[in-house]
Amino acid sequence: MDVQGYGRHDDIRQAIVQRDLIDLLDRAGERAGLDRRRWIRQPIGDEELALIPADEPLARVVGDFCLELSAALWRYNRVCEPAARLRLRLAFDDGPVDLSRNGFAGQAVIGVSRLVSAPPLRQALDLAGEADLAVIFADGVHRDWVRSGRSSVRPGWCRRVVAVEKEYAADAWLWLPSADVHSLALQGRP
Repeated sequence: MDVQGYGRHDDIRQAIVQRDLIDLLDRAGERAGLDRRRWIRQPIGDEELALIPADEPLARVVGDFCLELSAALWRYNRVCEPAARLRLRLAFDDGPVDLSRNGFAGQAVIGVSRLVSAPPLRQALDLAGEADLAVIFADGVHRDWVRSGRSSVRPGWCRRVVAVEKEYAADAWLWLPSADVHSLALQGRP
């Protein structure tokens, strides 16, 4: 997860964003029936990389958590000045991960880190001015949790994109909970 436009804020606003971000994430997790206290989180200012325990209901993580986060962001932003609006990019990947000396190691960590910065995700949030949350799923997450019908996210809500970031290139699935992702004029393929 990453906050869009965080660097534009002064130091005081950045501290507020960090505080409010964690509150929003925790509240969305609680409302989705998840226990974020069990997640292994690597905070980086306006970002959070989280390892979610295998026994956490992943269908809720991929679906309900996103819907609750979108609703929490809407409630937060409707009373904010436009310059204080909080908009997030959220990425999901799945696979084995190891705790290492300086954080996490594994291809899923690389994948999710590249996905959250991928141009289609950034473009979608830029183009859909009304959206507060843009979500991107790795192809396997979409296959196993969305397309399979195991999540509250419907396959038709998502749009296939090619995510190219640094050395990473893969198909992924883009979703905007509060906007029509299919109507956006995204650059690049497909």
